[in-house]
Amino acid sequence: METIRSLQNASIRRIASLRKSRRRRAAGVVLVDGPRETLRAIEAGLKMIGFYEIEPKSDPEAERQTEREMPEQAPAREHAIANRVHRYVTADVFRKIAYTSSTDRCVAEFESPDNAWKRVRDGVEARSGLILVLDQVEKPGNLGAVFRTADAAGVSAVLLADCPSDQFNPNAIRGSLGAVFTVPSAAGTETEVSAFLREHGYRVAAMRVEGSKPLFESDLTGKVAVVLGSEADGLGDRWGGDEIHPVALPMAGHVDSLNVSVSAAIVAYEAVRQNAAS
Repeated sequence: METIRSLQNASIRRIASLRKSRRRRAAGVVLVDGPRETLRAIEAGLKMIGFYEIEPKSDPEAERQTEREMPEQAPAREHAIANRVHRYVTADVFRKIAYTSSTDRCVAEFESPDNAWKRVRDGVEARSGLILVLDQVEKPGNLGAVFRTADAAGVSAVLLADCPSDQFNPNAIRGSLGAVFTVPSAAGTETEVSAFLREHGYRVAAMRVEGSKPLFESDLTGKVAVVLGSEADGLGDRWGGDEIHPVALPMAGHVDSLNVSVSAAIVAYEAVRQNAAS
């Protein structure tokens, strides 16, 4: 099987350049580090167009790990081989294309999933439950943590409104353990996300420090969307109006807010509790 040894190989240079978010988005691809996350992308139906794995004999540590590799490594490799996109690379080449210097040992390239809004629409029509809306959330690690919770709590969809990062940022993929591929999601402007929620009959609540109603007294059953703001500024003047219901988490200490991923987890499991009780 072919092994790429040159740092100047055209494919390697292209993959390395796609680590820049703008280039990755323009190319319409997703780069996935690690076998577990790669397998989640495969299971979600993404089309694999490249798979790069450290040649064991080129790296003593990788060779020692061969017998104890993650269980997802073999099926990810087999999928790549079956689709004729598998390549071995040397340890030096792998370090050039990997997001971190971790021991993941594989990087996969997929075509970006298309028709995101259609998948979200199909998802909410099949399961009319909570939607989490992330407004201008900047940190991809927080995005990933929200997706991980959304997957665990059975959230119907996660919508990104004017977020600088996308759900396919490497840190978001890693932080979600691949849940960015399992939870229906789409990104758009505040106007686009609001229009989608109105079209599908969702009640909308906005998490605010000055919320007029405690979250635990709010109705989170059925078709409800909860909007959570950025780490630094919250929602500010966004997501206002008579049709938006401001809600707040009780805060008994000196701080006035929680990390957005923690708030999302509280919201998601309060919705689970209320729906189970209804």
